[in-house]
Amino acid sequence: MSSGHTRDDRGIALITVLLVASLIFVVGLGLTLVLTVGQLSARNHREAAVLHAAAGGGIELAADSLAVDDWQAVLGGWLVAQGADGAPTGVRTIDAQAIDLDAETNLLNCGRRDACSTAERVANTPARPWGANNPSWQLYLFGPFSAFVPARFPSATYVLVWVADDSRETDGRPDLDGGDPPGRNVLRARALAVGRDGARRVVEAELVRVCLEGRPACEPGIRVQSQREARHALP
Repeated sequence: MSSGHTRDDRGIALITVLLVASLIFVVGLGLTLVLTVGQLSARNHREAAVLHAAAGGGIELAADSLAVDDWQAVLGGWLVAQGADGAPTGVRTIDAQAIDLDAETNLLNCGRRDACSTAERVANTPARPWGANNPSWQLYLFGPFSAFVPARFPSATYVLVWVADDSRETDGRPDLDGGDPPGRNVLRARALAVGRDGARRVVEAELVRVCLEGRPACEPGIRVQSQREARHALP
């Protein structure tokens, strides 16, 4: 009888050990998952902050450059910012992410990745309801953000900034900063920062040249105003 009790006790002890080991394994796995998710979340928050800062920085860099550049050449698509990554066309790659400059510009001008026709640019749509005064977005500043702002620990971030005539003008010339206030001496700007795994942040702003009535020349510099972050879906 005693040997039978011993075998039973050993069996119960083995089952207990297995249950405890299983419980420890499950708890350990849960803690690992929690830590992993926490690390991923923290990384995503850091990436979002970096991209938002890069997009905002792109707006500021464009404003600084536009203080001296010819707005008409910019709106006509003939002039890009100094230090831009070549011509405003073609495909760029950052951290294994392909960025099609033409497709990104077309998405802004007619909502499609293919080339826009004139009729599509001036069509009245919910996103572009101004017809002949619809903004004609021109890619002005673009390149790896670290090329414009050297950093001690550069991130894999590509920044693009488009500019367009203010749609409050009613002259039907999106390639010309004309007309009367409030549209005159105002440009719209849209910055897109692209990071790892295709993460994106978009910042929009108005760029204003301050020209006071009665003064022979406008004040130096460009004022950045009405800046806001915009939602941007993946293409």
